[in-house]
Amino acid sequence: MNLPRIIPRSAFRIPHPVQIIPRSMFHVPYSVPKRGALLLELLIAIAILAVILSVGSQAVYVSLQSGKTSGESDTAMGLASEALEQTRAVADEKWQNIYDLTKGSQYHFVQSGNKWATSTGSELITLNTGSFTRYVVVQNICRDTTVGVRDVTGITDTDGTATTCTTSTGAFDPSTQKVTVTVSWSGNGSPVTISDYFIRWRNKVCNQTGWSTGGSGTTVKTCPDTNYDTISPAGTIDTTGGTLKLQ
Repeated sequence: MNLPRIIPRSAFRIPHPVQIIPRSMFHVPYSVPKRGALLLELLIAIAILAVILSVGSQAVYVSLQSGKTSGESDTAMGLASEALEQTRAVADEKWQNIYDLTKGSQYHFVQSGNKWATSTGSELITLNTGSFTRYVVVQNICRDTTVGVRDVTGITDTDGTATTCTTSTGAFDPSTQKVTVTVSWSGNGSPVTISDYFIRWRNKVCNQTGWSTGGSGTTVKTCPDTNYDTISPAGTIDTTGGTLKLQ
């Protein structure tokens, strides 16, 4: 008769678990002292943080500089537009106020009483964002002589200081002037330059009482000068009574 085999209790004893040595996130085995591994991880983390902060600070600096440059450019554009409006006010009062200015030279405007007046040289404008230098330059222009066209072909010879149009072709137009405003400052984006054409839209009327030698036909005449040019051929115009009458 076979009897069941008795297995001693000690055979069911669970052996001690095998101790698994964990590894750090950088795969440094714990055979290295734990304190040294933590120090290494700390140094690496500090280095990574330093790189992130450096890149971040540069990005913030570039962003601030870009905003500063944009703000200065907007301010300069506003100052330039203001100078064009000042020029328009001066020209509307009297065309000779801008036509008689030395072409190619720098001017700015000053308040004289309740109106604007021209002054030589540039002006320094100090605002919250910095200091800006502003000046205005007036130039003569040429127009296409084609009938029905009359387009502006450019400034006259010698950078708009002459009254000849050999370079730009066409003919000199004393009733149109090119006005350019330049605003500069110490910073990126400097300078800002804008320009516009100003046209004499009205003329001062003088009562002409005579017709005798008074110029070559291109001289700008002002009232009360009532002698404009010669009669050719003589006797073709009757000026009696203060009027012009073709014979």
